[in-house]
Amino acid sequence: MIAIYLGMGVALLATSAWVFFGVAYFRPRARWLDDDARKALYRDRLNEIETEVKSQVIENVDSTELTEELGVALLEDLEGQDDDGDDGSSRLVRLSLAFVVVAASVALYLHWGDPSAVSIRNVGSMVTNINSTRGELNEAVKRLNVRVKKRPQDRTSWYYLALAYFKAERFSDATKAFAMVQAPGDAPLIDVEVHWAQAAFLAAGGILDTDALRIVERIQTYRTDHPSVLELLTLDAVQRRLHERVVNYSDRALRQEIVGVQRDFFERALITARSQLSSARPYLNVVVDVRTIPKELSWLLVYARSESAGPPLAVVKRPLDGRDSFNVTLDDAVSMDPSRPISSVNQVYVVARASVTGGASRHPGDMERLSDILIPDGATIRLSFADDADVVESK
Repeated sequence: MIAIYLGMGVALLATSAWVFFGVAYFRPRARWLDDDARKALYRDRLNEIETEVKSQVIENVDSTELTEELGVALLEDLEGQDDDGDDGSSRLVRLSLAFVVVAASVALYLHWGDPSAVSIRNVGSMVTNINSTRGELNEAVKRLNVRVKKRPQDRTSWYYLALAYFKAERFSDATKAFAMVQAPGDAPLIDVEVHWAQAAFLAAGGILDTDALRIVERIQTYRTDHPSVLELLTLDAVQRRLHERVVNYSDRALRQEIVGVQRDFFERALITARSQLSSARPYLNVVVDVRTIPKELSWLLVYARSESAGPPLAVVKRPLDGRDSFNVTLDDAVSMDPSRPISSVNQVYVVARASVTGGASRHPGDMERLSDILIPDGATIRLSFADDADVVESK
C-alpha cells in the first residue's frame, strides 16, 4: 500500500516538474526591459533626425515622416508590454490547469481504481495450495477480511476467504463467506455452490440441516446428479440409517464416469447399505462377464423386464472402466419407476446390454445378453458376452 502511494506521489511530482519546466523555459522573452529604456532610445533617434535635418542629409518632409514612424513604433512596444503581461497570466492558467488535471487523475484513480489490491497479492495461490500451512491460512484470512470490509462487492475475495476458512476447518465461517460470493440474480456457479453445501454440511455436524438442504436442493434444480452432492446426500442418509436412500444415491452416482476415490466410496456405501436391507425382499443378483466386449462399447446396462410387457422395472447402468466383470443387484431401490417396482411382478427376465452411448434406446452395434424367465427371489444369475451363441447384436 505504501509503495503505491509513494509511486503516485513521485509520478505527481515528476509530471508537475515537467509542466513547470516546459512553461518556464519556453516562455516568450520581453523585448524591452522597461519604459525608460524605450524613451531613451526614442530621444536618441529624434536627436539623430534633428542632426540630419540640420546637416541637410534629409529634408524636413522626410524628418516629419520619420518622427511619426518612430512614434508608432514606440506605441507598439508599449502595447507589447501589455501582451507580455497577458502571456504571463496565460502561463499561470496553463500551469494551474496542469496541476488540476494531475490531481483529478489521482483522485479518480483512488475512487475507481484498486490501490489496495496489493494487499491480497498471491493470496489465491496461498489458499488453493494443497500444502498451505495453518499460519499461511490464518494470514490469508486476516488479509482477506480487511479486503472484503473495504470492498464488500469483491466476489473473488469472498470466494478465497471462504476457501481459506474451509481449509482451516472453520466451516461455519466458510458457509457465511460462500453466501457472499454470488450476488442475488447471478447465474449459479456450480463449484461455488457445491463447496458451500459441503461447508454447511460439515458446519451442521455431518448432516444436511435446513440450510444445507436448501443449498443442495437449489443445485439439484440445474444439476440433478452431481457426484459431490450425491455424496452429501449419501452421508446424510447413512447418518439417518435410511438404507434404501443410500442405495439409490450411490447407484445414481455410479452411473456416471467419476474419479476412482468417489467410485470406491459409493461402491462401499452401496454394499454396506444393501447388507442392511431385508433378505426377504424381491431382488436378483446379476454377474456379467464383459472381457470380450469391443472397445468402442463404453457402457453396460442391466435391467429387469416384466414377462408380460412394458418398460424396464429396475435398471443399473455402469461405465465400462476396464474391469472383467460386474456384480449388480436389481431390486426396488433401483426402480426405473417407483410406481412399478420389481416387487410388483412375479416373473421377470434380465437383459445385459453393452452399449455405445449408454442411452435407453439400442444403438447399432450394441450387444445384448438375455436371461430365461426368472422369479426375483434373491437368486444369482450369470451372463457372459464371451458365449457367441447367446449374444444378440443389435442391427
